[in-house]
Amino acid sequence: MTATLRVTIHMSEDLATRISSTARSYRLAEKTWRRLSLLNARDSRERKKIRVEAELRRKAEWPTEDHLVEACVRGRMAQPDLARDWRPLAAEEKAELSLPGMWPGSERPGEDFGTPFACTLDYDLVWQARTAAWRISEPWIEEILSQGLGNLRGLTEEQRDRRAALGAHVLTFGAIVRQGIAEHWPTKGILEAGSRKTSDQ
Repeated sequence: MTATLRVTIHMSEDLATRISSTARSYRLAEKTWRRLSLLNARDSRERKKIRVEAELRRKAEWPTEDHLVEACVRGRMAQPDLARDWRPLAAEEKAELSLPGMWPGSERPGEDFGTPFACTLDYDLVWQARTAAWRISEPWIEEILSQGLGNLRGLTEEQRDRRAALGAHVLTFGAIVRQGIAEHWPTKGILEAGSRKTSDQ
């Protein structure tokens, strides 16, 4: 069985609603199919076969919230700026990235992060995205810290502007997920391809 990881992403209410409402419509479609199919089942063997078929078809035809978000992240990770052979994280780096808290410079005052959204994603995919995010952001965060701009408190307006300019290059795991949802919403063909890939593992 593929290892998974539970993560919470802060996003806008609009993005969260798009995921939940789409998944809800798929759940209704699946329930309708199961109900009609079970009505025509002649015995327990046929009923079991229908339940198995539903399980096999779910990711491609009736994806859950987790399936939708994972497909969005895979779409974002396939883009040229992220689809690279990143240097693996050292144990210390991986432990640090597991801690809560914002990276210096990752603030985006103009964006809405007010809705926490929890989902369960493929473990390797999460760490691929976290690795890409850290390797891209690392030099910019180091520059922010080296210039003494790590703590917003006490900074002058000019220093805040310089921190914001450097921070614009900082890319977090959460940003990858949000960009995936906003820009790489999966089509049925993508979901079917992802379902086949998972079943082959």
